[in-house]
This record gives sequence, structure tokens and C-alpha cells, in this order.
Amino acid sequence: MNKLTTKKQEVVETLHSHQISDSYRWLENIESPEVRSWLSEQDRYARSILDPLPQREILRREFENLYREETLGFPYPCKGRYFFMKRMADEDHSVLYVQEGLNGKPRVLVDPNKLSKEKGYPISLTGYSVSKDAKFITYKLSETSNDQAALYVMNVDTNETLPDMVSAELYPSTGSWAVDNTGFWYTRRKEQVPKGEEKFHRKVFYHELGMPYPEDNLVYGENLAKEDSASIQATDDGRFIVLYVHISSEKYRRSEIYIRDLREKGEKFKSVVQDVKSEVDTYFSGMVRQNFFYIETNYQAPKGKILRVSLADIDKGMSAWKVIIPEHKARIIDSFSVISNRLFVDTMENVHSMVREYSFDGSFKRGIEFPTLGTSHGVKGEVDGKEAFFGFHSFAYPHTIFRIDFRTDEIAVFKRQKVSIDVDSIVAEQVWYSSKDGTKVPMFLVYKKGLERNGRNPIVLYGYGGFSISLQPSFMKSIVPFLERGGLYVIANLRGGGEFGEEWHKAGTRKQKQNTFDDFIAAGEWLIENKYTDSQHLCIYGGSNGGLLVGAVMTQRPDLMKAVIMSVPVVDMLRYHLFHGGRHWIPDWGSAEDPDMLEYLLNYSPYHNVKDAVEYPSTIVMTSDKDDRVHPGQAFKMTARLQEVNSKNPILLRLEKNAGHGGASDVSRWVEEDTDKWSFVFWQLGVQ
Repeated sequence: MNKLTTKKQEVVETLHSHQISDSYRWLENIESPEVRSWLSEQDRYARSILDPLPQREILRREFENLYREETLGFPYPCKGRYFFMKRMADEDHSVLYVQEGLNGKPRVLVDPNKLSKEKGYPISLTGYSVSKDAKFITYKLSETSNDQAALYVMNVDTNETLPDMVSAELYPSTGSWAVDNTGFWYTRRKEQVPKGEEKFHRKVFYHELGMPYPEDNLVYGENLAKEDSASIQATDDGRFIVLYVHISSEKYRRSEIYIRDLREKGEKFKSVVQDVKSEVDTYFSGMVRQNFFYIETNYQAPKGKILRVSLADIDKGMSAWKVIIPEHKARIIDSFSVISNRLFVDTMENVHSMVREYSFDGSFKRGIEFPTLGTSHGVKGEVDGKEAFFGFHSFAYPHTIFRIDFRTDEIAVFKRQKVSIDVDSIVAEQVWYSSKDGTKVPMFLVYKKGLERNGRNPIVLYGYGGFSISLQPSFMKSIVPFLERGGLYVIANLRGGGEFGEEWHKAGTRKQKQNTFDDFIAAGEWLIENKYTDSQHLCIYGGSNGGLLVGAVMTQRPDLMKAVIMSVPVVDMLRYHLFHGGRHWIPDWGSAEDPDMLEYLLNYSPYHNVKDAVEYPSTIVMTSDKDDRVHPGQAFKMTARLQEVNSKNPILLRLEKNAGHGGASDVSRWVEEDTDKWSFVFWQLGVQ
């Protein structure tokens, strides 16, 4: 196997008395001809190894069959119309439909497949927003499958796309419509910003239909710090607009809420929540229903609580708020909704979902039973509707939409995802293990029925552990070929995530970030100690913050695993905040600008902890050339450094072109991506 070498251009800088060497910084200049030439060489090398792998074509056919199945669209009801996105088996992208009534014939509104064919490259629909009377929509299209998506407006009755458009480079949101359809409030970046700050300076504007967006009125955000942003939600009756301010420029994230009565001329925003600070990330969110403001928060309640206050008492401050759903020590409040005279609360308990229904004032009515331990995505419906919908899925339970009929209180399956997979053969169990400091950590083991634990079972261990994101049970087609051949897919619920509230999240941030890595290492050790596998049959996998995770773990414990999948990784912890929206992540990780954090970051930064005398596990580094969230240069530098020190185990770079942080947006490229990834896993773990 030929070994690739990358030229070194030594850069040494001093950070708070530390001399920092960076030989591959030139790879951060991703548009330079020199870097493009390097990428071509890397691609040739990767293809020379991946393409001949013996099971590659078999896997490609399997993924093609798995993914070429019709998907399920979640309905959004509005004034007798139902909007939903759905992909047919032979399509690459999901299409936006509308239908009149629950049993009406679907009509296409936006078809990215047709647009992609016309343009000659993939175009994806990334979101939409419906006007209060269902007569108009805004929708977003991305031409690069990343966070940049242009905003468009359509007349639903005529299917006419109006001249109104907001450029993708400004990162517009889908917005919230005024009740009279004269326009909508939305968030975007201001037009002129310093280079490197394209994802900052986000403010709220009002767009009047028929006017060019540079003339949109600035509604809020003139004095916001560049890292902070705001959004507006108009109430369904059109009387109020609610302003949410999202602050990430401080040590801890927090939010503020303001409200404005549009019927009162000259009325200014009134504060609902302002300057409420804490030593943890603190959120406030809410909605107006029947003259009450309902508020969800983790302030002085790490696992969450729900309160309400009469709009007439908004000026009295938090002393006027009444707790209607108190914090529960065993439940995390994920979301809530108030529909008609019902309050639905979606909670997470030991990393699986529960939904409870309450009366308008918070009195308990019933719990909603699920068929197994899995994940719900909250209850959705019109404010004054006679029905509601919720989705549910789990490792062995395909995506299913349930409908609640308020007239009868009956809950019934509305639509169920049809799959060719034998779901009855899939087993999922939750186990608990002890981390380095004794903390009990849960993880899910997914495998095929009848598996024999032989101490050499091939395992892919996945983790994330950051930004209060929870890894709950999910129906995953991509792991099926691995399970069919005797593999186990394991998901560890690490500190830094949101599985057990803000305390669990904080325990994996800043100077406690090592806890996240220790939790993941302990998961691998537990799997080996309990005779599921050994170090020669264990692959670790993570993306984004999870890419940081596997990068840190492989440099701290290269003996623990045979292979690594490192996707869109953050690996240079001294420079991550200098690119794209990286400054938004400082509350979780800290930054090298803080002398108190520099040494801690340097001690675990994966790129800086690759040692010359160590042979690291075989690794496939996966990234995208248009990733505008995590700079691709991070992946490039880590690849070069690992290739420099490894003499036996291969280090491969896979670059997805014209794609963003989430990778490809179309089924054809999903198939190619998963074929490469799992061919690598099969090869390294000896899967037949």
C-alpha cells in the first residue's frame, strides 16, 4: 500500500506564551490550486483502495434497494389544507405537496428533482413556512446542500413563484407571515459584513411582498453582538409578534423573549424574559394561546418546566408566572404544544420518548402509549384544530405517523412507512456502564436476533456528546447490511449531550470535556470486557462534534480500536472558532483566545496530539467541499498529519463535492457515500 506524503510548511505562532507549530496550515486555503491538486491526489489514493474492495458492489446494490423506497411525509394542517414533504421510490429528493382535506389528492408545489434536472446539479428543498390562511408559502432551496439556501415565495392557489427572493448568501430563514399576507418577518444576515463573518450579524427584517429584499425594513438586531441572532413568530390571530433573541456571545448561552401588540400603533416590544443569566446554558421558549403566554425553560430547572402568564400580567415580570408542569427528576422536557384546549408535553426518560396530555391549565389527562421504546417528535396541529399528529420510530419500528381525533379522543395510525426490511429480526437493548469517574452512562446495542457473543463480534460504536443533543432510538436503514452479517451497532449517550438535562450537558463542556472522551473510551472497554468484541473488531464513528470525539479518543487510546470513521470533524481546537460559525461553539468548548482555556484545549486537541512514534488505527476521514459549518481544512490537516506518522494502517480522505455539513442531499449520492463508508468498515473488521 503506497504511503502518501504531504509537504510541510512550518508555521509557528505564540499563544499566551505557548509556541504552537502548524505544518499543514496551508491546507486551510481550500480554494487554492495547490490544495485542489492535493485533493485530487488524495482522491486517487482513496479510490485505489476503496474501489477494489470485494464487497463493494454487493453493498452498493443493497443500499440502492434500501434507499429506493417511498418515504413518509408528516402533515402540516392549515385551514383545510395539508402540506407535507415526500419522496417517491425513484426520486432523489423530497417533494413538497399540498392537498385539500385529509383525503384530498396531493398536488405538487415544489419539486427539487425537476429543478435539479433543469440545472444539471442537485438542488434540495430545505424548509418552508405557510401563511396563516394557507394561501402563500415561503420555501428555501440550496444549490450546494449546505446551510446556504435562497428564499422564495409561492402563491399556493396558482403554483406561481413570485418575483420575491432573498439571496442564499444571506442565510435567510423561512419566516413568519403577517395575517393579511402583505409580507413576513424573517431572519437574515445584513448585506455587508467583514470577510469570515458571513454566518454572523443575523437580524430580523420585514419583507413586504413585491419589494426587493435590500429594501426590507430592519425590525430588530441593530445592536446585537455579531454572534447573536433573533427571530419572530407571529401569533395565528395576527395580533402579536413574539421576538426570540438567541445569545451565544457570552460564556453561557441564554435567550430572551419580547412581545409586541400590532393593534396598538407605536407599541414597542415588551420584555417577557430579559437579562436572565445563569452558570449554565439557559433557554426560554414559548407561545401565545388564548390570552396566555406559555413558557418552557430550564432556568432553575435543569430538566425543564412549563409556566404560563396572562398577557395582561406580562409587565409584572417572572413573579406573575405560574408553574403548570413542574420539573420532574426523571424526565427531560423536549417540547410542548397547545392545540385547541389541550396541552401536549413531549418528554425524554432514560433516552426514550413519552408524551402526556394535559388540560389547558396543566391538569394531567392521560399518557400516550407507544408500541416500544423509541422517539417521538412532538405533537403538531392547528391552534384551534380538531386533530393533531405525532410521529414515532425506533430501531426496529419504522417511521409511523399517528393521528389524534379530538372529537373521539381516538389515537390511530395515520400512515406507516413501508419497508422491505425484516424488522422482527432486529433486537435493540439498553445497557448501562460505569465511566472512568464512576458515572453511570447508558448505551443502545442493536443487532440481529440470534447473535452469538463470541468476543470477536464486529462493532461500530457511535457517539456525539455535545451541544445538549440527545441520541435517541432511530430507524436506520444504513446499518442493516452490517447487522445482517453479524455486526452490532452501538450508540453511547455521552456527557455533553442532552439526555439527562442541562447538568449532563454541562458535565461535558469546557474544562469538563474530557468526561465525554472518558465516557466513550469506557463504552469500548465495556464491550470488550463483556465479550462482545475485541480491539481488532471495534470501529468508532462520529461526525462534527462527534468527529472531535473520535479524533480525541483515537489519539488518547489508539490501542482500543481497529478503525475510525471521522466525519466532518473539528480537530484543531486552537483555530476552529476562526472559520464560518465557529464562534457559536465557544460556550461549549471555550477558545484559545482565553488563556485559561488554551492549555486544556491543547491537551486534547486531536490534531495537536498526533504523535510521531505511534501507529494510529485505519481511518476514513469524510468531509464536503462546501461545508460552511465546520471548515473542511480541519479534515484536510488531520488527514495529512495522520498519513505522516502512519506506516501501515491506511488513512483515507473522502471528499463529497457540492455538498455541505450533512453531506449529499440526494439518494444517488447517499448510496455512494454509504457504500464507501461501510466497505471500509467491512474490510477493516473482517466482515464477510
